[in-house]
Amino acid sequence: MKKHFLALMLLTPFSAAVSGLHISPELKMGPYYGSGLSGGGLQLGVTDVAGLDALYLSYSHTSAELLWNKDRLKTYRVGGQYHFINQPVKFGLQLEAGIVEYDGRRDPIFSGETQYAEGTGASFSAAWVFFPTDNLGIRLGGDFNYIDKSKTLLESTWSATLGTGVILHF
Repeated sequence: MKKHFLALMLLTPFSAAVSGLHISPELKMGPYYGSGLSGGGLQLGVTDVAGLDALYLSYSHTSAELLWNKDRLKTYRVGGQYHFINQPVKFGLQLEAGIVEYDGRRDPIFSGETQYAEGTGASFSAAWVFFPTDNLGIRLGGDFNYIDKSKTLLESTWSATLGTGVILHF
């Protein structure tokens, strides 16, 4: 009983300070030049908490093909949004950090041996945000992932995608 009471007491100040909901769907481009729209994502969280304008969980899924390579990246991150300017429009920054899961497949034309790779690594993201109204904003930023070269079929240990989305605060 004491554990339940303690957990409730710890959550009460946190939930009392929350004033709204943060939802932001996004579109992704990359990780290859010319891969076009290759994925999407979603941010879901709360507004006005812990000194931030938003605190949220972020998920994204990117699938891309280049010649004989097929790669899939899934990211799971925690992020925060902070507004530098609040009047007359809001302008700020989003920062996220978390993990990336990679699955890759290579079907070479001549050798005939299909190669597979799986790995996890670190992922971080940064985006500029602009709110012309209190409830509607837009964002533009980049995602950067680090995966050990021995666990990927990508040409580098680093991969990047460009992301843009709409932000809704209720």
